[in-house]
Amino acid sequence: MSTLVSLVMPVWKPRREWLREAVMSALDENACDLELIVVDDGNEQPVAELLDDVDDPRLRVMRIEHAGPYGARNAAMAVARGEFVRFVDADDTVVPGSTGRLLALSGTNEEVLAYGATVVCDDALAPQRVAASEVDGDAAEECVLGGFDVFVVSLLFPRGVLERAGPWEETAFSVSGDWDFVLRTLEQAPVRPLRQTVTYYRRHPASVTKTARIAEGTRAGQLVLDRYFDRHPHQRGGALERRAYTNFHIERARAHAWSRQPALAMRQLALAARRDPWRALDALIGFASERLQARLGQLARWARRRGCRAPRPRG
Repeated sequence: MSTLVSLVMPVWKPRREWLREAVMSALDENACDLELIVVDDGNEQPVAELLDDVDDPRLRVMRIEHAGPYGARNAAMAVARGEFVRFVDADDTVVPGSTGRLLALSGTNEEVLAYGATVVCDDALAPQRVAASEVDGDAAEECVLGGFDVFVVSLLFPRGVLERAGPWEETAFSVSGDWDFVLRTLEQAPVRPLRQTVTYYRRHPASVTKTARIAEGTRAGQLVLDRYFDRHPHQRGGALERRAYTNFHIERARAHAWSRQPALAMRQLALAARRDPWRALDALIGFASERLQARLGQLARWARRRGCRAPRPRG
């Protein structure tokens, strides 16, 4: 019997054309057996009505009371039958055949997480950057340090790893729940990179990463790190803890600086300086340089719009 992969897609206030594109791309897979569980997260219009003409026995639509994306994923996991699981989104595009390639890379090994690259796009799916990693093996520490640039939609999880890691945290996180969840799975098993694009991730004005406030991201990220070191108390006070919190506070300082919140940026740099004063100083100099370059660029654009020219000689 071939290995079954469960694809889990939570849906909340979908755009019909994006939803259908996401569903059809997820089902465009011939290299492995799969089921696609679409979770209607309490939408006013039932999602089943939006997909009533999709004739594919692999598609299952379940409706729940609104629970948010993390709760919707947990609800799907309660009925999923697959030996492997891939979480996909209702506004992204799955690269055709990518689920089969991830499964082939894992070799049906229940102790390996296969992953691929994610192309981050705008709302028209125009590429903006590629999120990828080269880590092969233990990725937990790299994830703690914020260096495992892999989206959850581009990971294939063995069912046993998910059971050991535990469910999605439904109430503690408004953002950064993916980081918490992926980190817990990486503590259970090593990773293996596909080194191919497997997802086109649509970032649009209504997406969580766009609407979440910086303060929410700061609180959630702090909680992710605190919980990790609570699970690994032997690493408290060590080099990993120092680097992890330093990296985190510098990253949050950058976010506040670019949002023109200098007081909050300096507060985060002060927290970083408690762990590593030289790194914090280097970051401060870097921020100042970036802002100066950005300001000079703005002035140059203003000058071009005004049609500024060199003065003509008189006489």
